[in-house]
Amino acid sequence: MSLRSLAFGVAVLIALPSAAMAGGEIIGDSLGVGVSWAAKLPSLAKLSIAIHGGQILEQIRQLPRGTTAFMSLGTNDAVGGAVDVKKPVQDILAAAAAQDVKLVWLGPPCVFKPWDAYAIKLDANLRQELEGTGVIYVSMRGPDICDRSLRGAEGVHFNMAGYTLMWQKAAAAAGFPVVTVASNQNQPVIRDNKKRKPVKHRHRKKNPPAPAAPAPAPEVAPGAN
Repeated sequence: MSLRSLAFGVAVLIALPSAAMAGGEIIGDSLGVGVSWAAKLPSLAKLSIAIHGGQILEQIRQLPRGTTAFMSLGTNDAVGGAVDVKKPVQDILAAAAAQDVKLVWLGPPCVFKPWDAYAIKLDANLRQELEGTGVIYVSMRGPDICDRSLRGAEGVHFNMAGYTLMWQKAAAAAGFPVVTVASNQNQPVIRDNKKRKPVKHRHRKKNPPAPAAPAPAPEVAPGAN
């Protein structure tokens, strides 16, 4: 390897974002599952995860040290009006610090439900609780993300275009490289490019069709004669 090639390789490594070097993973609730589809990152996210309760702490403890964790969390609390999150947020931050995890928190998005008022309140509370903590908080409210065309029929979960937008907003806030599949494209098909021998098809002689059975004589109803 020439000195010029070596110097170029070192320069490329230095130019890469630190988040990319550390690696990223998706955690949190069912919205996080959708974000992982767009981000093409490993994911521990699953249904029914909330700020309250210990399940999110277990997800954080499973992360490799130094991971950048994109965490979608809060919608399952908003649906029940559980917007007082001071204590559970402190527990989440402590778990992340113990794992040396960098948190990028995707807040509860607007929902087309009566309980959106709780989502608004929780978004404001999370902004306040996370200020100055080192956590990157990404609000999922605003005219871009609240577009009804980005949502599923029930008005809470997103379609693929919506999950892609969530991921792009979060990645941009964290300075993380965005690699996505376009929302209007299908998954690529892996094809085997090895040459195969042509298969010879043998033609079988078709047997002549069997003669049709004679139609049965009509039955006469009793007492008709």
